[in-house]
Amino acid sequence: MNTARTDEYLRRLGAGHPARPTVDALRDLHLRHLRTVPFENLSIHLGEEIVLDGERLLDKVVRARRGGFCYELNGAFAVLLTELGYDVTLLAARVYGEGDRLGIPYDHLALRVRTVDGGDWLADVGFGAHFHLPLAFG
Repeated sequence: MNTARTDEYLRRLGAGHPARPTVDALRDLHLRHLRTVPFENLSIHLGEEIVLDGERLLDKVVRARRGGFCYELNGAFAVLLTELGYDVTLLAARVYGEGDRLGIPYDHLALRVRTVDGGDWLADVGFGAHFHLPLAFG
């Protein structure tokens, strides 16, 4: 991602460019993402091709001003955070289903984000509003 694309993404979120990859900046970006970019799975129902390539995700979320499902939203957010200097790890996750049983493997994508001032955080902008801010990891 280039600087112009980063700035475009930050404008979509209504955010300025953070000076450093801090916990406070991560919290701000996370909350803004949840409030601005909707969870949606319209592409599946419309038969649209789903490609998890960073540039294609940015095209959908930033340029087309669409939302997406967990792999799309957290994938795009990971690209942004990496560009801003965060150390991001993609995490395969499972979601609880009926009877409090874990769903199928790789059913969800979440992010482990390392900040310069506060350790590791679990970030997830692709599961609705289950938590508004990143959670301390570990």
